[in-house]
Amino acid sequence: MRLLTKTTLNLLSISLFIYLFGVIAFYYSLRYQVDNNVNKEMEKRKNSIVRQMEEAHSSVSQPPSRNEMVIITPVDGAGSTDRYADTFIFNKEEKRYQLFRQLGFRETVNKQQYDIRIFKSLEETDNLIVSIIMTMTILVILLIITLLIVNRYSSRLVWKVFYDTVGKINRYDLNTHEEFALQDSDVKEFADLNRVLRTMTERIKNDYLNLKEYTENASHEIQTPLAIINSKLELLLQSGVMNEKQYKALADAYEASIRLSKYNSTLILLAKIENKQFPESKMVSPEAILTTLLENLDDLIRSKKLEVIRQITPNCTVQMNPYLAEMLIVNLVKNAVRHNVKGGKLVIEVGESFLQISNTGPDLPLDKNLLFKRFYKSSSSPESLGLGLAIVQKICALYGFEVSYQFREQMHCLKICYRNEA
Repeated sequence: MRLLTKTTLNLLSISLFIYLFGVIAFYYSLRYQVDNNVNKEMEKRKNSIVRQMEEAHSSVSQPPSRNEMVIITPVDGAGSTDRYADTFIFNKEEKRYQLFRQLGFRETVNKQQYDIRIFKSLEETDNLIVSIIMTMTILVILLIITLLIVNRYSSRLVWKVFYDTVGKINRYDLNTHEEFALQDSDVKEFADLNRVLRTMTERIKNDYLNLKEYTENASHEIQTPLAIINSKLELLLQSGVMNEKQYKALADAYEASIRLSKYNSTLILLAKIENKQFPESKMVSPEAILTTLLENLDDLIRSKKLEVIRQITPNCTVQMNPYLAEMLIVNLVKNAVRHNVKGGKLVIEVGESFLQISNTGPDLPLDKNLLFKRFYKSSSSPESLGLGLAIVQKICALYGFEVSYQFREQMHCLKICYRNEA
């Protein structure tokens, strides 16, 4: 949920709670005031009735009216204090009950005790209360809606700089060398945020450029000494002036030097992929890459007596860097051939939205959590560097492809989905 929406909902919920509490408090307060006013009117009416009775010296009963009714009844016994209460009286004309405020008291006139009850209709006052509450409700709702609209509009203006900053962070790419320019803000928090972001991106940019410079120079600075070491070791191995023990030591050193050179080249490639140093892309045909690759691996495939099964949909293409496309397919196929068993199967499937390489191999499934980790080896093959599938995973992450592993029907299957399948 966006912060602006959350703050608006919080404001709305708090406003509604305050309004509900206020309406209830206002109703009872207004009702209390109305009852007090009615009581005062009935007190005046009481004094008026007593005066009339004293003047008439007789028991009377005032005729009932719509809004007021007085009942005077002669009684025996001591007097009592005034009694206020609410009561319902049935209206025969309208055939419904109406709410009345009642005052009951006893008065002695010429040694005769009278029970007098005065009834005052509350219908008009209740209607007035309802009208007032409805009016207040409409006004408060309009006020809340106005406040929400104003708050949302003003919040958008206040948070405009923040959203602009977030958008520029999402679009920022170190490879474009564009300046990370942020809007100035008079809000201290946003100004501090932009200042920190500028400092952080500048530091990241410098670190990135240093790393990029290293990866560009590493191949020349490291590969050249390694090439010299390899050539010198080759000359020594071909000289024939060493005994068997010396020859074995030099052979081991030569093999280690070759592996070191391969490690260096592969790690540099991984760094370049992570740094997105392969921006150019075009439509690439996996079929064409596979055809050339299988021709180059024909001797190895024949030596392992592998059965190659191709299920390729013609004219399938994918948008990516040609070099990375070749590296992706080469690592998948070489991995399937290297870890295959003698006389096994190699199944290559290419569709409009996927590429899948399947091979026979160990009877147990591989660990999915470790399969794409660097230097993870599923076998003890000395030719394996443990970096091939790590390169595959990095290339897929660069282009948003989905790479997955499954073990079914004694086959190890690596599948790459480069478009959303229907």
